[in-house]
Amino acid sequence: MAKVKKSNLRDLALSASQSFRTKKVIVPEWGDLEVTVREPSIQARIQCSEFMREKEGEELTSTQKALRNIEGDAVIFINILLDEDGSHVFTEEDLPALLETYGPVHARLLSEAFALTISVLDAEKK
Repeated sequence: MAKVKKSNLRDLALSASQSFRTKKVIVPEWGDLEVTVREPSIQARIQCSEFMREKEGEELTSTQKALRNIEGDAVIFINILLDEDGSHVFTEEDLPALLETYGPVHARLLSEAFALTISVLDAEKK
C-alpha cells in the first residue's frame, strides 16, 4: 500500500472526485459517445427517497407511482452523469427538461452507476 502524507490524505478524503467510483460507458444512441457515470451520492439517494415518499393521506394510482419513480430516477441521474472534467452535467434546474426526455438510455446509465456501489457483503469479502 502506498504511503500518503497526512496533508495529502486529508485532501484526498475531502475530494469529491476521489470519493466515488466512476466508469466510462459507450452510449450507441448518442453517436457512440463515451460518458462517465459515478456511483450515486448518499445525498442524492436521500433526496430521491424524500421525493418518492407519499404524503400523508395521499393515495396514488399505479400510473402516478410509476411517474413518481421516473422522477426519482431523474433526481439521481442528475447526480451520476459527469462531464469530461469530472463536473456534473446537470443541475437541479435541469430536472424539468430531463423529465421530458428521460428514457431507456438514461435508465441504463443509472443502472451502470448503481452497479458501482459496493455492498457491505462485498466489502467484507475484501
